[in-house]
Amino acid sequence: MKLLLNTSPYRLEQGYELGFGPSVFDTMAEVILAFREPCQDILFSYTNWDRELDPYRENLIEDSVHNFHADVIYDPNQEISLKVKEVLLHHYAPGSDPIANHVLMDQMLTRFREAPLDELDEELLRKIGTAVHEMHSFYTLKDRDEATQTFINNRLVETTTSTWLYPFERPAHLESQLWYRANTKEEILQSFELTHWMFACVIVNRNAQVEDYCYLLDYTEEHGDEHDGMVLYISTKWPELFKDAVLPKLQVLLGDKLEIVK
Repeated sequence: MKLLLNTSPYRLEQGYELGFGPSVFDTMAEVILAFREPCQDILFSYTNWDRELDPYRENLIEDSVHNFHADVIYDPNQEISLKVKEVLLHHYAPGSDPIANHVLMDQMLTRFREAPLDELDEELLRKIGTAVHEMHSFYTLKDRDEATQTFINNRLVETTTSTWLYPFERPAHLESQLWYRANTKEEILQSFELTHWMFACVIVNRNAQVEDYCYLLDYTEEHGDEHDGMVLYISTKWPELFKDAVLPKLQVLLGDKLEIVK
């Protein structure tokens, strides 16, 4: 594991040494807390995207129908399957009542999955792909379950539409970013569980705007020739403060696993 201080932003290259998914929750919560002082807030970002402007929408629709056909879409309550059955029924038997045709719809779904995709009607495939994509994707907070919406809305501090903090270009389909407070380890862990453990957050002085952050942390996964796995990008306006106040905490937390590259 390497902390590269010779780049901007800094890079904490973890690979998969600390784990992946839930197995890394606890450690990453501790890493985030290492940046915070008592007079500061940790504000997590939740991004709302514009579904219609998504440049990858057509590809995602195509992927959705392929994945549903292969029966690899996560659908624990069978809600997506029911929607697809209704699409099949309306396509092959327009005007039929779904309530009175459960057996027929089950048969249609079975035949759909047994048939090669390239032999199926293109219009039908697009309808199914669109339905699956819309039910399986999260573009805005309103697409999330009630628990997630309540967690974020009860902690909401700021909503930004034009401010963009990251070193890469602002995506055209970004609608807004919600910034919500999660100062305790328990809240951070809950945020991981309800939203995503690949996160972006800022550490700001109490009542400061997000663009006036002390630290911006962006945790993501990368694959390349020089690095493969998880990486935490660290942007700061106070490099010396980071080296004096935060770096010693990270060294204690990560121990001998951490190599510092200056």
